[in-house]
Amino acid sequence: MMFENEWFEKYKIGVALIDADHLNLFKEVERFNQHLQSGMSTEELGKSLSFLDKYVGAHFAREEILMREKGYPDYTQHKSLHLHLKKVVFAVRRVFETDIEKVDKVKLNQFLHDWLVEHILRVDTELVPYVNGPYGSKNSYANERLQFEPLNEEVTLDEEMVEITVKVPKSKQKVIERCAFALMQNTPEAQDLEEIALAATGMTIEEALELAGAVLY
Repeated sequence: MMFENEWFEKYKIGVALIDADHLNLFKEVERFNQHLQSGMSTEELGKSLSFLDKYVGAHFAREEILMREKGYPDYTQHKSLHLHLKKVVFAVRRVFETDIEKVDKVKLNQFLHDWLVEHILRVDTELVPYVNGPYGSKNSYANERLQFEPLNEEVTLDEEMVEITVKVPKSKQKVIERCAFALMQNTPEAQDLEEIALAATGMTIEEALELAGAVLY
């Protein structure tokens, strides 16, 4: 328990709910590692994946609201990382539900530790100056970046563009055109559209196997 308290004090960002989320993830990673050492059952693995599935939805949403409220200038990049982690967690659970034996528990354990180190200890702690430090108030520069800055202009310019043809109700034509524009320009809204599509249509097993490759046999 002393180790948990030391970890919490060292890496908390000053927002009780988000700090509690981080501590819960830390405890889950520790539990996962302990089960792995003692022989993890399929049921225990399923519980951990269920926890992660719920965690990435609720916790990331809380963080993104906080970043918008504080005018965090790297919001779009941070949200992009959230979306990637969500996809990986969804993919691992999809593979687990289809073929349990494909999930490498040791590799998944390493992924969780890397996530703890890279995302919480390096990325999330960058929020501290904006939450309870010198940059805590909103500023026009940050707000402009949140509204107009592309997520990653270099990727947008280098990525191969494809043309698709779809039939939609005439009343939805403008909606589809605006969605297509957001995706083409890789605006912050493009990530929201991708998340909506992922939630609405799920993920094919082929997509899941590709995304979860780092934690598969």
